[in-house]
Order: sequence, then structure tokens, then C-alpha cells
Amino acid sequence: MLLLRTTGIATAILSLPYSGMAYAATWQSAIALPTTVEYDSNPLLLTSGEKGVTRTIIAPDYSLVGTSGQDEFQFGLGLNVVRSSDTSIVSDREDPRLKLGWQRETETGGFGLTARYEESSTLSTAVQETGVVAPDGTQKLYSLGANWRSALSERSTLVNETDYTHVTYDIDSLINYDELATRFSWNYAWSERVELFTRFGVRRYEPEGSAVASSNSYTPTVGLNVQLSEKLKGTVYAGLNQVSGTDSDPTGQGGFALQYTGERFDASIDAGRSTVASGDGGFVEVDSLRGTWSYSIDETRRTGFDAAWQDSKGQTPNTLRNLGAWFSQELSPFWNARLSYTYKERQQDGLPDASANVVGLTLIYSYPGL
Repeated sequence: MLLLRTTGIATAILSLPYSGMAYAATWQSAIALPTTVEYDSNPLLLTSGEKGVTRTIIAPDYSLVGTSGQDEFQFGLGLNVVRSSDTSIVSDREDPRLKLGWQRETETGGFGLTARYEESSTLSTAVQETGVVAPDGTQKLYSLGANWRSALSERSTLVNETDYTHVTYDIDSLINYDELATRFSWNYAWSERVELFTRFGVRRYEPEGSAVASSNSYTPTVGLNVQLSEKLKGTVYAGLNQVSGTDSDPTGQGGFALQYTGERFDASIDAGRSTVASGDGGFVEVDSLRGTWSYSIDETRRTGFDAAWQDSKGQTPNTLRNLGAWFSQELSPFWNARLSYTYKERQQDGLPDASANVVGLTLIYSYPGL
């Protein structure tokens, strides 16, 4: 019922001002249907008594974008279907996701609304990035957002992003919560290649129940975006974070990112420290380092590597490491095949290291326009 209410409210908000224009819009759609069969030697990352499973994953995705004058309408619908060889370890799943959006461009900026609903496994990367350590369960995420930007001069722009997020779990050890976040950004185009920015974000964490207290997070940040060359761009930023209700002093936040896009190969690296809301209880400080590299062998074949390291300092401190390699082959304009391997490792204080090997084969059908 909450999903229906949230979706209904979001649809009403998005459709009220410009429902007539939607009928006159020019629409473009895309369909993707990846099907994966993978073997995971230790999906729960247990330190003893490891058991492997074979998963079949079918994840259809449909997106629709419409434009009408200054307005853009977005609609996305997807489903993640999982079938497990051993449901006592990894459950069968049917996780839906829905996204609605509307954006209007003006002479001096723009504004818009978004709504999102998504279900995912607590074993997914998106959940683990918040520091959560849990068995296979379900996270449900409801989100409503608004944004606007306005040019203050030829070179400077003021931007605001405000989001309300409601997150629930079906695991007793995790905490349901609401988060209200707003962030103001001032961007200044120093030159054609350099953009300076300063940001100030405020977030409110409201847990269900009394196990964890409510708290606020305040994060001022300064940084710059640099176009180093036609193929290389980067970002660097630094700031502070203070969480209310704690005795600790403000902690440093910041990071950097580099992205290279070449004729035959692409590469990226980013590192940073951030504070995120977590089902583990309250705000969690996370240090992370990620890198990717891919190379085009020819017009139809591509290979790549990726690596990630993450250190979470929440109620259950843990360190995650992922190393992966993949190879893809274009079979036709609409079909692609991908072979992948991933090594995963988790470290926790007082426990032996846990690791897993994942081997997968994916067949992807995609049709970019209807």
C-alpha cells in the first residue's frame, strides 16, 4: 500500500503542471534484457562453512524519454529476477524498480521533480556500500526529489538538490530510516577548462524505533573540475563533516577523480571519504578507492579490469575488496555476450577474512529506439 501511495503521489506531482504537454511530446524508448548465469563460491562471505550457489538473473529494463519544448519527461521500469540453486543461502527474488521524472529548462536555468521506488538484495553492491553486513534480505527504497538551478551571471550558477528517502529492511538486525537531504552548490566557470565549486549539504537521519538516536549531518565542501585535455578530465574536492549527537570533532571529507577516454581504451580512478546514511544505524563514514580500465580489441570485442576497496566505520566496521576482469563480444547490432570473473574479500575485526570467487556469463539484448 505504501508503494501505491508513494507512486500515486509522485505521479500526481509530476503530471499536474504539464499533463497536457505530455501528449504532444516526442518520445524515445529503449529496451535492455540481460540474462546472466553465474556461480558464486561464497555469496554470504562467511568465514567458515562456505557454500556456493548458481544464480540465474534476468533483468529486463525499459526506459522512455519525452521532450516537448522546454520540458523533458522520463519514465523507467525494470525488474531483477533471480533464481538460486539453493534458496537456503540465496533466495529467489523478483525485485522491481520504477523511476519517474520531469525537468524543465528555462532561459536562466531549470527545475524538476523525480520519484523512485526500488527493491534490492542486502547482498547487492549498492547496499554494501553503506557499510551494511547482513544475510540475504530485501531493502525497499522510496525516494522523492526536487532540483533547481539558476544562473547568477555569465559564469556563476546556483544549484539546489533536495531529496526525501524512506528505506526499510526485512532483517531485524537492520534499522529502517528516513533521510531528508538538501545541498546548495555555487559553480563558477574560471575558464573554458576550469570550474570552481563550493557546496554545503545538510541531512537529517530519522530511524524507526528507539535503538538509534536521530542525527544531523553538515558537510561544507570546496573543489574544482578540470578539463586537462580533450581525453582527460578530473575533479578534486575537500571539506569537513560534522554529525550532531556525537562527541567527536569534525572529520575531513574529500577526494579526487580522473577519467580518460581514448580511441581504444578508457580508464578511470576515484578515491574519497564520505558520510552516508546506513541501515547499520545512523551516519557511517566510508573511505573508498575504485579503478576501471577497458580496451577495445577491435570493433566487436572489448576487455577490461576493475578494482574497488572500501573501508566502512559504522556499527559493524568492515573492509571490502573486489577485483574483476571481463571480456565482451558483440554478436549482432542487438546482441552482446559478456564473460566475467570477480574476486571478493571482506575483513572484520576479530574474525577471519572471508572471500569468494564469482564467474558469470551474460547475454544481453538491447534495442535503443522504438
